[in-house]
Amino acid sequence: MVSAEPRPQPTRTPVAPGFWAKKDWGDIVVALDGTPTSRDALSWAAGLASVTGARIRLVHALTPRESTRSLERLHGRRLLRSARRELVGLDPRIAIDSILTDDPIAPVLGALSHTADLIVIGGRESGPIRDVLFGRNATRIVAESTCPVLVWRPQHADLTPTSPVVVGVDHSDSCTRAIEAAFWFADALEVPLTALHVGSPHSRPVTNDIELQQIRGLEWLEGRVDAAASAHSTVDVHLHLLDASAQHELRRASATAHLLVIGSRTHGPRTGPRTGSVGQSLVHASCCPILVVR
Repeated sequence: MVSAEPRPQPTRTPVAPGFWAKKDWGDIVVALDGTPTSRDALSWAAGLASVTGARIRLVHALTPRESTRSLERLHGRRLLRSARRELVGLDPRIAIDSILTDDPIAPVLGALSHTADLIVIGGRESGPIRDVLFGRNATRIVAESTCPVLVWRPQHADLTPTSPVVVGVDHSDSCTRAIEAAFWFADALEVPLTALHVGSPHSRPVTNDIELQQIRGLEWLEGRVDAAASAHSTVDVHLHLLDASAQHELRRASATAHLLVIGSRTHGPRTGPRTGSVGQSLVHASCCPILVVR
């Protein structure tokens, strides 16, 4: 592992305009299924709505069997009313809307993502294969949404003031937006940020000098985050260049993180872009909430 010392922190400068720094947020859509994980996801979304002024849209989808039963439909309405009361108790200023639908949750959230700023769902203990076999929707929701998706997962460790926001860095455009999001959250939470790249940033290293490759790799990584770091100048930034498995290293970093942020297209070491393969795995394997950014 190659690491760089934290960058010196100048006086705070105004935050650059961008999606995460905008003044007028629209909707945060929260999917509810009555599980403790989805309730925790709702609390997380409420905290974000309090900061941004966003409206929260609550969505509960009935299964095909439930949609024909009046008792299950009544239960769905009660679930939405209970969530509304919880939000009012957390922050009465939050604007709230709710949707009870007979349609499958994944396409409903996909449609809502066209006008939403963020989708928030609870993550279950699962995996990509089980997700398909047992009809769980996290993989499909992340793949099909046109806005960022936050998959709330419980932290596996106690957090401290030095627990960072971790962002996986590659060459993709979605990663550029992920970097902006990671800095925004690190700034809002007043915690450090760890920028992590796995593998050489150059598909064909220009030199066989390992030390020089590492220096150039860190220079590339610093340049990759420089614009966002300048906009959030009080955030303590740590750069890490690793030569291993992207999924393994990001999952390990998530074990002590407030939040893991990745672009929707993540690169594995020396293999070029994979269509979400690393991201899809981390949706199920992350040890903390994970934000997937388009």
